[in-house]
Amino acid sequence: MAVETRPARAADVPKIARLVAAMAAYHESLDERARFDWEEIRQAPAWLQTVLARDHHALWVAEAGDGHLAGYLWVRLVRDHSGYLPRVRGYVNHAYLEENWRGKGLIKPMLEAAYEWFLSKGVTVVTLLVLHRNWNGSSAWYKLGYEDWTHERRLELKPRANQPRAR
Repeated sequence: MAVETRPARAADVPKIARLVAAMAAYHESLDERARFDWEEIRQAPAWLQTVLARDHHALWVAEAGDGHLAGYLWVRLVRDHSGYLPRVRGYVNHAYLEENWRGKGLIKPMLEAAYEWFLSKGVTVVTLLVLHRNWNGSSAWYKLGYEDWTHERRLELKPRANQPRAR
């Protein structure tokens, strides 16, 4: 079956929202430290509409026939305010493929479209974060030419008496 890569449309939002929830569940299954605000995930149809309307965000989908979306790619522009150059870089916000579609090269055409979009905005550097325990995802990004640049670290602070806990 041929898979079509195309820009996301407003009519795709409920299907993309389903994939956003699947991505969150997948990340939570990989690492107990990966936690999501499921109320916000349930509200994805509303905020995805906003994302689609913004000129510094772009989404592509992999449509596998009969309107079924096998995956999506969400990218955005990020402005650096800490002195790093370039000041504006591309960022892969989400990239997700359903399990049975992984390893079939579907992310590449979406990435190529994103790279053209970035270049049209004058952007020549693209970054992303990969969940540390997402070995398959990390390996895929290396194969796509991404290299190590920074290493994000995490420390969970224990709440102290009389201090509110952030969500």
